[in-house]
Amino acid sequence: MSTLDVREELSAMQSLFLPTSSVSEAVRANARTFWHNQDKVIDSMQSFANGWFERRHAGARAALEAAERMCEATTPIDLLREYQDWASGSFQRVMADGLACQQQMAAAIGVLDLSPTEARDKSPERVKFKAPHPADARAA
Repeated sequence: MSTLDVREELSAMQSLFLPTSSVSEAVRANARTFWHNQDKVIDSMQSFANGWFERRHAGARAALEAAERMCEATTPIDLLREYQDWASGSFQRVMADGLACQQQMAAAIGVLDLSPTEARDKSPERVKFKAPHPADARAA
């Protein structure tokens, strides 16, 4: 009767479940791409947040300065002019927030396309989705 070497059996079973070198390389490339893209998203989010806080600080300073100038106004026209200047700056900051949000979304969408360029070029043509226009929904 022959003896059964458990270590050899386990070693043989392990080799059946180990990925091949080509699979390991693909997994390694996917992991590298994922974490590289994760880093890019985090950098983009940090830039967006920093800009938002800078605009909020500028808004608070502008509101304080406008309030001081409005309290010193001698005529209603001066008061309205100071208010208008403050409101104009506030609107510009809101528009800057919108632009920063669009840039953040564009950066996030750019990271989502993880397929290599060669694979995209060889793949069948992608179906383009066109969002319905609100006027089309009302007509239906």
